[in-house]
Amino acid sequence: MSSKKKVTAAKKSTKGAEATSTLVSPERNRLFLPVLLALAVIPLAVHMTIVSVDPNEAKIIGTDTYGDLFSQCKAWLLFLTGIILLAVSAFNYKKILKKQSRIYTAYLAAGGVFLLFTLLSACFSQYSSIAFWGAHDRAEGALILCCYILLLFYTMYVYRTERDGRNLLIALGIVVTVSSFLGAFQYFGHDLFPTDFGKLLTVFPWDFDRVKKISLQSSSGRLYGTFYHWDYAGSFAAIAAPVFLVPALFAKNLRARLALWSMALLSVWLLLGSTSRAGIVGVVFALLFGIVFFWKILTEHWKVSLSAFALVMIALIGVNTVSHGKIFSRIPSLLSDVSAVFQNSSGDDYLSQLPIRDISVKNGGTIEIVTQNQDVLNAALKQNSLDLKDGSGRSVSIQMQNGLSVITDPRFQRIGFGLTLMGFDQDEHGIVVDIDGQPQFFFRIDGGDKLQMTNSSGTVEIDSLKTPPTFGFKGKEKLGSARGYIWSRALPMVSGHLLLGAGPDTFELHFPQNDLLGKYWAYGTANMLVDKPHDLYLQILFGEGGIALAAFLAMMLLYLIDSFRLYAMKRKYQKNQILGIALCLGIVGYLFAGLFNDSVVSVAPVFWILLGSGIAVNFQNRRELSNGPAAAAGKETVEA
Repeated sequence: MSSKKKVTAAKKSTKGAEATSTLVSPERNRLFLPVLLALAVIPLAVHMTIVSVDPNEAKIIGTDTYGDLFSQCKAWLLFLTGIILLAVSAFNYKKILKKQSRIYTAYLAAGGVFLLFTLLSACFSQYSSIAFWGAHDRAEGALILCCYILLLFYTMYVYRTERDGRNLLIALGIVVTVSSFLGAFQYFGHDLFPTDFGKLLTVFPWDFDRVKKISLQSSSGRLYGTFYHWDYAGSFAAIAAPVFLVPALFAKNLRARLALWSMALLSVWLLLGSTSRAGIVGVVFALLFGIVFFWKILTEHWKVSLSAFALVMIALIGVNTVSHGKIFSRIPSLLSDVSAVFQNSSGDDYLSQLPIRDISVKNGGTIEIVTQNQDVLNAALKQNSLDLKDGSGRSVSIQMQNGLSVITDPRFQRIGFGLTLMGFDQDEHGIVVDIDGQPQFFFRIDGGDKLQMTNSSGTVEIDSLKTPPTFGFKGKEKLGSARGYIWSRALPMVSGHLLLGAGPDTFELHFPQNDLLGKYWAYGTANMLVDKPHDLYLQILFGEGGIALAAFLAMMLLYLIDSFRLYAMKRKYQKNQILGIALCLGIVGYLFAGLFNDSVVSVAPVFWILLGSGIAVNFQNRRELSNGPAAAAGKETVEA
C-alpha cells in the first residue's frame, strides 16, 4: 500500500517536472519573431518623411511642411507591426491564450482601461486629428499608444521559452551596438546623418530635391544614436544598462560573459556619452533596486562587492580624465538642481531680472519697450523707417551696425532693431527686436504703418505678454534645463482635462506659447517652442487623463511588487530568475528616467516589449515556485 503511494507521488512529481520542462524547451517560438523584429528594427529606423503639418500646428511651428527623420518612420513601422500582431493573434488565438492567471487578468483590465481612455481622449479632443495621428515630429498619437498596449499584451502571452529570453537580449544588443557605433561619430563631432552619405541612406531619391539640407541637434561631446535626442538616448540606456549588467554578473559561459559585458559597457557608453541626467537618474535608481534584490548576496560577499565597485569607479574616472571631463560634465549641474529643489526661492521674481519688463504695440504702429530701470523706448513705424523716442518724447539716436539699428543712448544700448522676412512663404515683412545682439521679439508689418506682435515666423498674433497661470517652481524656472518652467505652466493646464485629458500629443497646442518673457528667462530666448512636458506621468495625465494615468501606474506597481515578491533578497537564483531581475531593473530605469523625460516612439516600444517579457518571465518563475521542488529539478542555479 505504502509502495503504491510512493509510485503515484513519483509519477505526479515527474509530470510536474515535464510540464516545467515543456515551458522552457529550447524549440523555436515562431510567434515571438514579430516582437524580436520590432525590438531590433523600430528603434534603429531612420528615414526622412515629408509631413504635411496640421493647420492648427502649422501656425505654431511656422511651416506647413516638415521633414521628419526619426519619429514618423518608426511610428509607421510600429503601426505595421500592430497590424501584423493582430493578424497573427487572429490565426493563433488558441495557442496564444493558453496562459491564464489572475495576475494576467489584472494586467488586461488595467491595460484595457488605459486603452479605452486613450481612445476617448482622442475622440473628444479639440484637436482630434493630431490626437489620433500625433504631432509633426513626435508621431505618438492614440493609434501609436494603442500599438504599445498591443505589443505589451502580445509579448506577455507569446513569450514562452528560455530561448526567447536569449533572442530578446540579442535583439536589444543589436540596437545597443548600432547606436553606439553611430553615437561614437556624433560624440566626436562627425555625425553621419547630416552628411551626403547620411542623406543617401535616409532620403528616397525622389525626395532629394525637396531635402536641401539635414539639420539636427548635434554637438560634439554628446551622442543620440538613432533616438532623435540625447535625452532619449539616456532613457534607452537606463533600460539597456541594467538588462545586460545583471546577467553579465552571473554568466558562467565565457562567450556569454564576454557578449553580455560588452553590451553592458556599450550601454554605459550610451548613457555617459548622451550626458542625459534623466538617464543617469534612471540607472542610479535601477542600481538601488538591484542592491535591494541582491542584498543577501552582496552582504555575504561584501569584499568582492566593494572591490568591484572600486574598479568600476576607477575605470569611470580614468575615462572621464581622458575625455577632459566630458563624461561627468553634467553631473555637477544635476547635483546643483537637486540642491536648488530644497532652497527657498519664493520671493524671486524673474521679471525683475530681465533686461526689459514689458514690450507691446501701442496705437497700432508704435513698439513700446519698458526697461528694467523703467525707462521707456518708443519705436514708431513711419514710412518704412523707425522713429525712436524715449518716454518724454525726446529723440533717441541710432546707428547702423551689421544690418541692425544700434542705439547709442546708454539707457537703451542693449536694444537693437532689424528687418526680417516672415510668413509661411517668407513673403511678409517684419521687424525684429534684438536684446544683447540676439533676436527676441518680432513684429509683423500689416500694411502701411501698422504693426502686430507675433512669433518668430509671423504666423501667430500676440496681443500681450501677460504671465499665464502658474503653479509652483517660483524662482526655480530654470531647474532641470527649464523643466521647472514647463511644469509650472503645465500643471494649471491639467485642471480642465483631469478626466479624459486633452488628447495625446496635443501638449504644444495648449501650452502658453505666447509667454515670451517667461521663455526668455528660462531658455535665454523668447522663441523656444515647448512641445512636450518632459515628464512621462504629466504627459499621460494631460494627454490621456487621470484615469489613464491611474491604470498605467496600476500596471507598473503590479509588476514591481510581483517582481519584488519573487526575487528580493535570496541567496541563490535560477537562470530564469536572473533574467526576471534584469528586466525588472530595466523597467525601473525607464520609469525613473520618465520623471524628467517623455514617452517617445524611439524608445517606448523597447519599454513595452521588455515589460511584456518581464511579466511573462515572472509568470514562469511563479509557476515553478508553486509547483515545488519537482519544478526546479534539473534547473541551473547561479550564485554571485
